[in-house]
Amino acid sequence: MKQDNVNVLPELILLPGLDGTGKLFEPFVEALNGRIKTRVVSYPSDQPLGYEELLSYVTSCFPEEKPFILLGESFSGPLAVMAAAQRPENLVGIVLSASFARNPLPAIIQKLQWVTSTPLMYLRPRRTIVNFLVGRRCDPGRRKWILENLPEIDTEVLRKRIKEVFKVNVREQLKNADVPVLYVGGVTDWLIGKRALDTIWLCRPDVQIKILDTGHMVLQCKPEDSAAAIIEFCSGILGSAEGKVQSAEGEND
Repeated sequence: MKQDNVNVLPELILLPGLDGTGKLFEPFVEALNGRIKTRVVSYPSDQPLGYEELLSYVTSCFPEEKPFILLGESFSGPLAVMAAAQRPENLVGIVLSASFARNPLPAIIQKLQWVTSTPLMYLRPRRTIVNFLVGRRCDPGRRKWILENLPEIDTEVLRKRIKEVFKVNVREQLKNADVPVLYVGGVTDWLIGKRALDTIWLCRPDVQIKILDTGHMVLQCKPEDSAAAIIEFCSGILGSAEGKVQSAEGEND
């Protein structure tokens, strides 16, 4: 049964969060247990590239024939939307994991953009960062794994990506995306909060929503629940496509 699902479900293209490596997808991919074929996109770790420049790395990974779904985690959500706006052949869905369509940060933080140009960028205590991102409800074992595997990010690369978040706005592209959208988020996500989901819902009232009992790092802290929600989403897309084919065949008869 597992092999059958791999053959028929759309391929899942995974676009990483702010670290850009894709390494932190490991618990989620493991939780999928081979039920969906996955492909992880990694961004250059030594080049401070913006969304427009990173878009080419995303589109170069699209399957040429098989249907696929784009999953944009956090920083990469806008990239998934930008790619969808190009209406690539065989794209059948978008998953936004703890992500946003425009700058999700509160106004007070937006006024602190100067921080990205100061030595404060070099002071990044890993344990504090992880505790903030995972929240208090994350399993201690998973919290420990994230702490041990959180990649180091070149300061210039990090600065560029944060600046991109400050100015991003892909609401119009999201409105015009002609594929189903799933949002997977955490109930205690203090980083982007409910405002990000509200913006997405205003753009796409048809968005499917799954909120899990965790913080910002949804796929890492709740990999099994995330995998179940995304498999259900993929299966729904498959069922919808099959229904359209049967309907068309009936009309032809």
